[in-house]
Amino acid sequence: MKKNKWVALTATAALTVSILSACAGGNEPAKTAAPAQSSAPKVTLKLIQGKVEVTDQVKQMAADYALENPNVTIDAQVIRDVDTMLKTRFASGDEPDIFFVKSFSGIKDWNERLYDLSNEPWMSQVMDAALPGMTINGKKFGFPVAMEGYGFIYNKDLFAKAGIDKVPTTLTELKQANEKLKAAGIPSYAEGYKEGFVLGRNLFNLPFAYASNPNDLIGKINAGTAKVQDVPLMNNFFDVLDMTAKYGKGAESVGISYDNQVAEFANGKTAMMQQGVWTIELITKVNPNLKFGMFAIPLTDNPADTKLPVGIPNYYVVNKDSKQLEEAKKFLTWMHKNGQKYLVDSMHLIPAFKDMKATKELGPLADDMNLYVEKNQTIPWAYSLWPAGMDVQFTKPLQAYVGGQMSREKVLEEVQKLWSNAVKK
Repeated sequence: MKKNKWVALTATAALTVSILSACAGGNEPAKTAAPAQSSAPKVTLKLIQGKVEVTDQVKQMAADYALENPNVTIDAQVIRDVDTMLKTRFASGDEPDIFFVKSFSGIKDWNERLYDLSNEPWMSQVMDAALPGMTINGKKFGFPVAMEGYGFIYNKDLFAKAGIDKVPTTLTELKQANEKLKAAGIPSYAEGYKEGFVLGRNLFNLPFAYASNPNDLIGKINAGTAKVQDVPLMNNFFDVLDMTAKYGKGAESVGISYDNQVAEFANGKTAMMQQGVWTIELITKVNPNLKFGMFAIPLTDNPADTKLPVGIPNYYVVNKDSKQLEEAKKFLTWMHKNGQKYLVDSMHLIPAFKDMKATKELGPLADDMNLYVEKNQTIPWAYSLWPAGMDVQFTKPLQAYVGGQMSREKVLEEVQKLWSNAVKK
């Protein structure tokens, strides 16, 4: 993978913005001057997206867009479960004009609804690594939201206090680090397993991503010639999951939200959390003096195997049947033109466009991620190849496992059943 500069876009514009968000942080209304009057026809663009952690910045960008385009209102809903919302809205006929879809599987599943963005003026500036996840038969359907990476984020001072002088690079070293933290009276984790994206998506992604050929493996599972039980490092995944429960909150983890997980870590109450570069804003908002970094989650005892998941989780796409098609395209063009100001400098996201520059304000998580990228020590976000919506469904049996209600074998049987049913539809 190329050396990436990153960004996640979240975005919208409006005289009136409706935002549904459970993210931590203030929700003060943006303070801007009243927009200029316009004789142009009034237009409402409906947008559905995720990335609730930058809701405040989205509000500000929306208000600024309204100043420049006083005839446009963007009704933006920023939510966590985008897949469910999209299915509901399209089924009811209340279709969005712009919306989030996952890379690869999301682009494929929604393809018949999408407008071809290949000839948009900003497409030539998209990084090469961002193209495969949005391209079908040579046509490009997405505006890349972010190139992101995740692993175990750790508190450097707590590691030092426990006598841990280097980050773990093997499964054995991870266990040893947890034991040292326990001996020092420091909780290792308070994992947010209430959230599907934490447990059923990002963590469960690891055994698939660590496969020698994730695309081939997942293709075989889709075709019925392989099962999830055949994934080589599946037991190792459960070993890591066991550690996060044993050295963390145990069964209580299934009731911990994303906000609480980040708050526990940011306040120095836990030494680690499984999260990614997108948490930088929330962490520093709670504790600007915290010294922290990020390392790849090992699944074997070979340090050379240990790599960081890096990819583009989502793209903005445009509904090809939108009655406001030209306005939707205009908004994406504006978002790219102003991406350095809003996406990088304000939202602290890592750009996926060649003409945007990463800044030091992106913080230590981006720095650590780029070290893995530079050394080519990365693995893909293989969950993007799963059937759409599987991460939400996989979360339930995995939560039951953490809660002591299911064995590993039963979990995998249920996951396989869910997967088989999904590919039959």
